[in-house]
Amino acid sequence: MEKNNALIFLLGAVIGGTAAYYAYKNQDELLASINDLEGSLNLDNNELIEKTKAQFNQLSQNVQSAIGRYTNTTGEKNDLVNEDEITSLKEELDRLRAEVQALKS
Repeated sequence: MEKNNALIFLLGAVIGGTAAYYAYKNQDELLASINDLEGSLNLDNNELIEKTKAQFNQLSQNVQSAIGRYTNTTGEKNDLVNEDEITSLKEELDRLRAEVQALKS
């Protein structure tokens, strides 16, 4: 049993040593890769907020337009919003809520 433990310890030491040697020899390449990953994952929060604001403004204009059709008092026949438009507005609202929730976290 002690032979197995010693063998496992020796094997772990060899693997750890090999990994450390590889990391030491290729540290510049590894650091460049890490920096590339950080750069690609670095999201500009202000850009995301501006995109969300623009989408929210567009959605609010769509909702105001739909409300305007219901409350049209010029004597013309009121155009009712069809079910597809309502579904589309609901989907857009849900998507925006999810984006805002992601920004909060």
